[in-house]
Amino acid sequence: MLLINEKLHLIPLTVDDDSDIFQCVEHNRQLLHKYLYWVETVTDVASCRQYIDERANSNLSGKQWHKVMYQDRVSGVFAVKSIDSHGVAEVGYWLSEAVHGQGIIALIIKKLVELACGFGISCIEFRCLKGNLASIGVAKRCGAVKEGMLESFLVLDGEAQDLDIYRLRL
Repeated sequence: MLLINEKLHLIPLTVDDDSDIFQCVEHNRQLLHKYLYWVETVTDVASCRQYIDERANSNLSGKQWHKVMYQDRVSGVFAVKSIDSHGVAEVGYWLSEAVHGQGIIALIIKKLVELACGFGISCIEFRCLKGNLASIGVAKRCGAVKEGMLESFLVLDGEAQDLDIYRLRL
């Protein structure tokens, strides 16, 4: 467990969290579907278990997947998806709508920055769909700057989506 503050902590994500995570996805499906391709494939507890297994047990270097606990409730997922050979840590996250606006991801990123040296991290990378203004705002508030873009990264609801890449250099 990683304590962020008295209300917020991270717990390593395991397949045994499938039911709790599925309920969180289900209650936030409409919001999450706008920006996360995998939401349409998580349709029941079994498919949520597969979602978790593919991420928490990936072979990516430095990966760390956590469930976000805010006020003792499962409120989303935060991950260091990978850390490359140059010390670039790609982060990913999603939160339930009920906890938006609480500064949760900014607090987690602040803690990650404090711990970065111990994990060999020299840069934190945020990858945000161009239309995901909330995630772009988080990246900017954390001090990240836009350093690139992948055009037509994926198609959601029949529309090509660009992916902006923001980096916070430590």
